[in-house]
Amino acid sequence: MLYANIHTDSLNFHHAADRRKTDQYALHCHNFYEVYYFIAGEVSYLVEGKRYVPEPHSLLLIAPHVFHGVKIESDIPYERISLHFVPGFLPPENQSALLSPFHPDDGPAGIYYKDDGNRVMFTFFKQLMDARHADAAIRDLVLRVRLEALLSQILIHSYALKGTSDASSSGPSVPRIIAYVNDHITESVSLDDLSAAFYISKHHLNKMFRRATGTTIGNYIIHKRVVMAQNLMLQGHTASSAAAAVGFHDYSSFFRAYKKVLGCAPSAKRHPMLLH
Repeated sequence: MLYANIHTDSLNFHHAADRRKTDQYALHCHNFYEVYYFIAGEVSYLVEGKRYVPEPHSLLLIAPHVFHGVKIESDIPYERISLHFVPGFLPPENQSALLSPFHPDDGPAGIYYKDDGNRVMFTFFKQLMDARHADAAIRDLVLRVRLEALLSQILIHSYALKGTSDASSSGPSVPRIIAYVNDHITESVSLDDLSAAFYISKHHLNKMFRRATGTTIGNYIIHKRVVMAQNLMLQGHTASSAAAAVGFHDYSSFFRAYKKVLGCAPSAKRHPMLLH
């Protein structure tokens, strides 16, 4: 059931509920920022290998290029709000401050917040939701102002509340492995390299990584490279130069990966907000 939907080139807002238990995480990453507000149901959420079991009326902040996904654990009605926006929608002078909570110093542990008992945060989402009724001539302005208000409230939370995650540990080595892969994402990173770097057998390494992230090391790397290439193409790079820059050694493998991950050919001129 879709309660509210706003779709522009710079911002997408969805408030929905449904019953659809899933068997695995719907993992992906993208070029825009996301605020995920969990209202009701039973779900778990993976962000770069860290697992969260969000409480009702809590939120997660997802920065661009961060691998993440939700798994619906039961048929209990699952209600949530998802907000996606491109940073350029915000005034340049405010971007650094308003986006800082998405890049906390303590990594994934700092991106989870609980709304207070008065549901103050939900009020800001409601104001954004109501902007869909604004006259078309002023809708973008209203959306921008209300997005800034929401992000300002999140910024206040980031200084004052610093929520804690109900996350299960997947072993001390996994966060370091993910960090290593991210640091070398455009290079040739093989299982042999990782096995040697962390003194772990390839079999155990693959098993640990899949348990933590829900996907294989190879798929994780390919997905991230595709999204990075998409971002370069949006900045004016050719598809072939973008592919080479992010670590693809031949265009045919890039073409196949791009189509698999994003559902269209690299030559398709589609705005990133329309791909999700």
